Amino acid sequence: MLRMITRPDKGHSGTARLWTASALSSGSTWVMQISLFIQVLQESTPATLAAVELIGTVPALAFMMVAGALADRFDVRRLAVGSMVAQALCVLGMALFLDHGIWITAAFYGLQGLGNTLWPPARQQWLYGVVAPEARPAANARLGSVSGTMTVVGASLGGALAGWSPVGAMAVACALQVLAVVPLLAQARRPMPYAEPGVAGAPGASARAPMRKELTAGLRVLRELPLARSVVWIGIAWGCIGGAYDILLAAYATGHLGGGGAVLGSLYVADGVAVILGTVLAARFAVRRHLAAYTAAYVFQGLAWGAFFLAGHPVLAVALLGVMRLASGVIIALDTTVLLATVPAAVRGRVSSLHMTTYGAMARVSLALFGGLLTVCDVRTVGICTGAASVVLGILWWCLRDREAQRGYPAAVAEREPAAVAA
Repeated sequence: MLRMITRPDKGHSGTARLWTASALSSGSTWVMQISLFIQVLQESTPATLAAVELIGTVPALAFMMVAGALADRFDVRRLAVGSMVAQALCVLGMALFLDHGIWITAAFYGLQGLGNTLWPPARQQWLYGVVAPEARPAANARLGSVSGTMTVVGASLGGALAGWSPVGAMAVACALQVLAVVPLLAQARRPMPYAEPGVAGAPGASARAPMRKELTAGLRVLRELPLARSVVWIGIAWGCIGGAYDILLAAYATGHLGGGGAVLGSLYVADGVAVILGTVLAARFAVRRHLAAYTAAYVFQGLAWGAFFLAGHPVLAVALLGVMRLASGVIIALDTTVLLATVPAAVRGRVSSLHMTTYGAMARVSLALFGGLLTVCDVRTVGICTGAASVVLGILWWCLRDREAQRGYPAAVAEREPAAVAA
């Protein structure tokens, strides 16, 4: 299966190198976070851990829009390599101070998050520069499989290493982050034959507007792009619903299912494997089926998630979660392709970052909302309601879709450069 994910299409070895860099960086993040969380909980309280997590994530959310503008404005290869180097230095700082100060370590965690914001939009522009338009849906699906792969591998490795030594685990995380630079340096020596003129570093790239104007260009462009706008709003809605996924999963596994670490670990393994299978499945869909598959995935995701909270046996719960995350894998694989199908190359970074920022912000708000809701409602009731909400979202997205955008979607995916819109 790993060979299917990383195998280059028609000589596009750049996809494999970007996948490898993504996997190493994601693995580093998993190991780093698990070792940090264990160290904090050994020395302090869950409230302190929540504060550390806020320090690590809120600055990154605030900077994401700027990161998207930078990815549209500067050479994405240099930004991507710089992001990895900056993250490696921050993780090294965390390893050095992990035993000597929680708040200094948290500051490095926040800086690591800031460095990481440059990676997704830069990677996306780089990917589209080395992969032909007709091969981009499959390439996006393969990159989407990183999430599932690292849920299994990264979480297992992080747990084992942190159990041995949190500081030692942090050192391994630093080494993984350094290794992530290697495939990027190898790819940086190669040209980007499919980069449109609007991408910085491409032949014929035009002069840029002032940075202040570029920061809002993504929002202005979305007014003219109904398909991309619909992906952003369903991301916001699902962020509100799915932001408490980990809390609901852990609470139900340890409560109603009567399980412990073994049951919860089995659920996360099923989660990761199912996401990988979903991304592989999505790569096989014909382009004309993408929008229908995207809708169906939201509906099946909700049905399986709601049914999961009706399961009274761990084996049945693992199976239902697997179905739910299989649908999630399809969404993950198709999400970027659908989002960027009609977006001009010059603003892809900003639109991608806007999507991630709004989803991430709503996920953080969701944690607070569900934290309060779970004090007055049973976890099973909340879970069933969130599943029903996902079903409704999928149906609404299909009913409210722009028919003209739907008809033009297959051609837009295959076009080298979508038609420009006024920014």
